[in-house]
Amino acid sequence: MNKNIWAVLWACLGAQLVLAQNISGTITDPENRPIADANISVLNSTRGTASNEKGQYSLQLPKGTHTLQISEIGYATKTLKIGIANEAQTVDITLQPATTQIDEVVVTAQKKEQRLQDVPIAVTSLNAIRLQETRSWDLKDITAIIPNYSYTKLGVGFQELQSIRGIQVFSENPAIATYIDGVNSLDISAGGLQFMDVERVEVLRGPQGTLYGRNALGGVVNIITKKPTNQQSGFFESSMGNLGLQRHGLGFKTPLIADHLFFGMATQYQYRDGFLTNSTEGTADPIIGQDGRRVGDESSLYGNLFLKWLPNTRWDATLNLKAQLDQSDASAFFVSVQDPQLGLDNPDSIFLGRVGEHQRNLFNASMAVNYKANTFTISSISAYQRTRLRFDDIDFFPQLAGQVFASYNEGQVGVLNKPQEVFSQEVRISSENNNSPLSYTAGSYYFNQTNYEPSTNTARIVDESTLDVFSQIGKNEGIAVFGEFNYTFAKAFTATAGLRYEYENRKLIFSRFEEVNGAITFIDPRTEESGNYDALLPKFALAYKLNENQNLYASYTRGFRAGGINGNLLPEGVSQTFDPEFSNNYEVGYKSNWFNNRLTLNLAAFHIDWKDLQFINSFGDFVFARTNVGDARSTGIELETIAIPLKGLQLEANLGINDTEYKDFVLSRDVFDATTETVTTVLTDVSGNTLSNAPEYTLFLAGQYGFPLVKDYFLTIRGEFRNLGDSFSDIQNNLEIESYSLVNSQVTMSNGKYTLSAWVRNLTDERFIAFGAPDTSSSSNVRMSEPRTYGATLTIKF
Repeated sequence: MNKNIWAVLWACLGAQLVLAQNISGTITDPENRPIADANISVLNSTRGTASNEKGQYSLQLPKGTHTLQISEIGYATKTLKIGIANEAQTVDITLQPATTQIDEVVVTAQKKEQRLQDVPIAVTSLNAIRLQETRSWDLKDITAIIPNYSYTKLGVGFQELQSIRGIQVFSENPAIATYIDGVNSLDISAGGLQFMDVERVEVLRGPQGTLYGRNALGGVVNIITKKPTNQQSGFFESSMGNLGLQRHGLGFKTPLIADHLFFGMATQYQYRDGFLTNSTEGTADPIIGQDGRRVGDESSLYGNLFLKWLPNTRWDATLNLKAQLDQSDASAFFVSVQDPQLGLDNPDSIFLGRVGEHQRNLFNASMAVNYKANTFTISSISAYQRTRLRFDDIDFFPQLAGQVFASYNEGQVGVLNKPQEVFSQEVRISSENNNSPLSYTAGSYYFNQTNYEPSTNTARIVDESTLDVFSQIGKNEGIAVFGEFNYTFAKAFTATAGLRYEYENRKLIFSRFEEVNGAITFIDPRTEESGNYDALLPKFALAYKLNENQNLYASYTRGFRAGGINGNLLPEGVSQTFDPEFSNNYEVGYKSNWFNNRLTLNLAAFHIDWKDLQFINSFGDFVFARTNVGDARSTGIELETIAIPLKGLQLEANLGINDTEYKDFVLSRDVFDATTETVTTVLTDVSGNTLSNAPEYTLFLAGQYGFPLVKDYFLTIRGEFRNLGDSFSDIQNNLEIESYSLVNSQVTMSNGKYTLSAWVRNLTDERFIAFGAPDTSSSSNVRMSEPRTYGATLTIKF
């Protein structure tokens, strides 16, 4: 019986191989010289190969229409559509030098790989070469390169504030969805993954709820890392710079069984000293030996493993494991300067009674399986994510006694919190027949999350024997079904309609208690609350193809962020839960390529209505709860352009203009009168104020010139100018972050195998408020920007 089963399986495999056809050819430059090590990938599949030293390549593909993407350092990336029939084919390809032509960019904005210029969404894609040119090592480094995008670290790499078109939140549930190799980082503490061996970063601007679901309120960030192929390759990268910078990475990819089984790995270690020096002056509980200590040191160790299996031309499966360890014994986690002017006058100082420590452990595992038929592809991605965090001696309010915080777990202080765990499963079916006027993507999504949010699982160290403990356990579960359909008519028009239904159940178990010498007394008893939330998220778009190089589109999209539960026991009459918030985006855009891909010009104009914003309000007698306070609006325009006016000279200009305001938004705050010993509730209407952390504009200008130096070496000189307009950190518009500019420069020498770069960030050493308190009714804390940094990077490919 077993022999019969194996015979059937081998027969099926053989049938698939018979149906597959071989394509081969040679990749050359315009002078017909072979290009070695060029990457050839098949869009919407994991298939790919690389050219040999003679520029020759070979691929097995099933019958049907496929799109190839061909790329190599020093040449403009090209896409090519081919049809596979019943016979082997020869397809020779010519690549143009990158000094004379702009890349044809591919994105996965609509959950399938497409040319960026054909997608009716405002999206920016930075491939590996552009990430290297801009020396982008994390999301903070792409601020302003993406119009109306900003990213601020809150003291450590894994706590951040992302803003797209003014949409951002101060919560563990972000307003910008971040996907890493197809897996959604549901919680803010799972962010901050290092950029190492990254294929591209895509930023989708505006709500993307139909295909991406929860947390895509303001947009989506897609990070795609490099996968192994048939070509064996490796790299070593080492960077050193001021502030004790060390950043060393190593990667290797190889076929284990040619055409069928592939392995890839990348690892990186990074360390940098903090730029802050501590002063205990004015602090309430200073510890001996803390004055003069450096603050902000942090090290990170990152690893990424791939195992890819292609049993035949129809099936593929990819196992991916990622892990990152971040730690510091001089932590800047949750700390800030208590006065804006004090920070501006002392940008390299911080004022703490003690210097704390932190550690974050992150682990991601995913399995992606695809079946590719002639007319459709079925995709499944299963993922597990685990995050643990510990922190100790964090002096959150240095001017007040008894305000030192630490993580808490089962009676132990300063140890790893219980793990935050997320399991998710997505299944999709997408059409593949490029000759049909109808295309579609549909599927379902499920997640189950156990959440121990770090800021609400803490112990306040009152004294040596007394702890004030806050405990929360979140149990969240959600399911969604979605579909998006595109129909092309009259040759030039494409209509898009999509809909997603999202349902989520959230449960929170919370308490507050005092622990004195191990004895526990409850302040707020252990309480369990739950809430159910659902949403319909439609999408409509109409695109008009003026010609092969110009496209117009108009669209409507909707975003959603789930409601939730307040983790403090509230009096009767005050709701323990709060409702979801929604964003509705109306957008028109124009995308174009000119002069044989020597100029790219993309424009977008948008209007966003943001409804039922979740914010903390007072309900009297210093009872605070998160509730749906009011609405907001964001309107703006965006421009992106890249030009190669002369051979070797590349110019880039990106501009985002953003006009925002709160609407029907009333804050409620309590004020204590020490003379009468009474509490008064004060209402403040902030309607008309600009949204917090929403710069009036973002501007990015860059120019680089490359030319042959000696023999095979190429020299590139690059300069960048980034300018962010005025903004306010707080909802009251009291704490202004004035406009600031950053000048970056880089000189790179490369022969393809060896690359050496010398770089400077913030050349003029401009200092500014990088982050401020979101609510200044009780404090105006700020964090200052980093000083000038400089260093060198050596990359060796083998």
